[in-house]
Amino acid sequence: MKKGYYIHFQGRESIGVSKKIDMQIKEFSKHYNMSELEIKAVDRTLLQRIFGLFPTASIARDYDEALKKLENPDFIYVRRAVADRAYVSFWKKVKEKYPACKIIIEIFTYPYDKDDFAKWNAWPFYIKELLYRGRLKKYIDRFVTYTSDKEIFGVPALCTFNGIQVEDVELVGGAYQEKEMTLIGVAYMQRHHGYERIIEGMREYDQSGTYRVKLRLVGDGPEKAGYQELVEKYHLQDYVVFYSNKSGKELDKLYDQSDIALGSFGMYKLGLYTLGALKTREYLAKGIPFITGCPVDVLEETYPYVKNFPNNAQSVNIREVITFYEGLKKENENKQKLAWKIRESAVSRVSMKSVMQPIIDFIEG
Repeated sequence: MKKGYYIHFQGRESIGVSKKIDMQIKEFSKHYNMSELEIKAVDRTLLQRIFGLFPTASIARDYDEALKKLENPDFIYVRRAVADRAYVSFWKKVKEKYPACKIIIEIFTYPYDKDDFAKWNAWPFYIKELLYRGRLKKYIDRFVTYTSDKEIFGVPALCTFNGIQVEDVELVGGAYQEKEMTLIGVAYMQRHHGYERIIEGMREYDQSGTYRVKLRLVGDGPEKAGYQELVEKYHLQDYVVFYSNKSGKELDKLYDQSDIALGSFGMYKLGLYTLGALKTREYLAKGIPFITGCPVDVLEETYPYVKNFPNNAQSVNIREVITFYEGLKKENENKQKLAWKIRESAVSRVSMKSVMQPIIDFIEG
């Protein structure tokens, strides 16, 4: 059996990332002898950190320890990290020691410049990235992308989609609510989630109308405080509830009590026009319909269980969401029937087996 390593650099920095790593390793393990390896950052003094900001200086990571742990790898699958001199040097050493090893780097967002380096304090790392990522083509065999790009930075690309272990996801339960609709967003809240568009829509919606509308936002992240400030500013505390990170049965219960999930509504901020987020796959596997501000990469425009809103800063019209919800209720007499329809449509689109197949095919060569 071939030997493979799954390498990541930032650890399991969020629940979503941790889930994805676990699912990918589980699928690889059906075919190969897999090991997970984290290349950890090294503690530095303040002076070392300052010098580390220079363009040709490297982020302090324990590459030597990682190289010692590699034992005759047939392939290495990697979650992308910022490229710098030491990063490129590490892959050079791997190739020199194991020339037959296939090195595959997953670019989980592409293009990623606006996403990773938009903040003012990220510019030293952006300069490093620009200086060194072009050199990776000497040592990297393939990039994995969730776009249609056939080549990235001079390296051939394997095109696929984000996937999920559909069978491991609990199907949503509960029942339709009478003249009430609950929206749920589950995320590590970042600027591209754009939930301010939903909150603005809640402000504009007249709660004395036919439907009472509630919003649940589950998770933490850098944008959460801003969303909370908006809710207070618009006096929406009776309709919008925030939760910290939830998982397992606690999260399943919140899904069961909700009707429509939220995709991302701020992709325009990153200059991206398709959505391939892992969360959309979880929604499909759970069987919960959702709305989004950007077309989902694996779904056709006429897919009946997702409603698309424009990819811009405009507030989301809650009345349109209610109309979408009422249509689903009319065609499906209960939530269980609706959930099974969505889930069955998801299997061929986003199962981990199907989305990992191009990578398996390349490893088999």
